[in-house]
Amino acid sequence: RGDHCLYKTTFYTMKSRHPRTWIHLMFMALQSRSQSALSTRDTGVSSLKNCWEILKCEEKSFSTLVTGAFPNARDQDSVIHELSSHRFFDVFEYNAPKLQWGCFLCNHPERASTFIAQEEPVIEGQLKEKKGGKWKIFKKWKSRYFTLSGARLAYKEGNSEGRICQALDVGSIRSVKVSKGGRNIPKAFEIFTADKTFILKAKDSSDAQNWVQCLTVAVAHSQAKDSTLRRLAYGGSLGRLNQGHGRTAHYHSSLNSNLALRTAV
Repeated sequence: RGDHCLYKTTFYTMKSRHPRTWIHLMFMALQSRSQSALSTRDTGVSSLKNCWEILKCEEKSFSTLVTGAFPNARDQDSVIHELSSHRFFDVFEYNAPKLQWGCFLCNHPERASTFIAQEEPVIEGQLKEKKGGKWKIFKKWKSRYFTLSGARLAYKEGNSEGRICQALDVGSIRSVKVSKGGRNIPKAFEIFTADKTFILKAKDSSDAQNWVQCLTVAVAHSQAKDSTLRRLAYGGSLGRLNQGHGRTAHYHSSLNSNLALRTAV
């Protein structure tokens, strides 16, 4: 993992509708890295076995599952589709020279500075935002100039020379989703926060994909930073708590010594 890995202290998580295929593939990944036959006594295999038994999604034993045929093309396509819908391939890429998968910043360390810098633009340009009333038929597209930095997504009316009208904290973004038209061409993308949804449209599908990838990476970087800060804060609180226990123990020790001295006198 690189110095700016998005998952240096956390894990990539997602919900799956295909646990059987995932568990089978994970078992095969463990077997490919092992120089000998695996056993249920191995920690990794035991964990997968427990997952399978807890899920109880099929009347099939764990041994039957992992010794069965390789997942078929349909199962593989389902997993790939699931990863795509969760924007996995925006955050992770296969590094052919290193023969391994890595996060976007591990594979592109030269781009890390733009995500780390709070105000340096990661991507910017003209987008259209769907605005209007409560009903969809009354909503219209309005052209605005958007700038994404590591800290926020802001827009200006008209062009890049205008003043910032609104800014959205990247940390408040829950997810980003591509909206597709009838021909399976991305027509727009949506940004979801806890209480709002923003609908934006780029000039073409390639531009839309660039925006979605940059937004997804920026959100992942923000979450990784927050996780690190929480971990450090927890460690600091724990340290202060231990110091407090030390002072309390010292106080009780002194008190007991004084009581013992008075009793002896």
